[in-house]
Amino acid sequence: MRTFKNKIIFSFLLFVAMSFSSCEDASTELTIESKVEILESDEWLLKDFEDRVMHTFANGERFTYYGTDSNFDEDAIPGTQTYTISGELLIMDFNFGNISTYEVKVFCNNNILEFYRDGELNTTLYRRGSNYKECL
Repeated sequence: MRTFKNKIIFSFLLFVAMSFSSCEDASTELTIESKVEILESDEWLLKDFEDRVMHTFANGERFTYYGTDSNFDEDAIPGTQTYTISGELLIMDFNFGNISTYEVKVFCNNNILEFYRDGELNTTLYRRGSNYKECL
């Protein structure tokens, strides 16, 4: 009986530890190339506009989609923004001379991306269809 009880307690503690570890910051472990690979691997929802604005990233271009109630248009809006890597930073060209450089941080089992500009949080993206809300 005592062994069974210990196994249950151990299993519970293991489950709790694994639950919290999935939301740890992975930024220190990943290179910028790995972060861009994560960025290019899925669709991303803009924080505070999750049901209306979605971005995809592919081959150095960011595409933007608009929607209503999380139903997004099949086609991106006209125009894209290009991005490149410089050292450990992501450079976004918003056109007409508007260029920004970002440090990218990855959280929550690669489901949350944060873009920092000059040390301040600028943009947060959530992986569409993920469990990112569990980490907030």
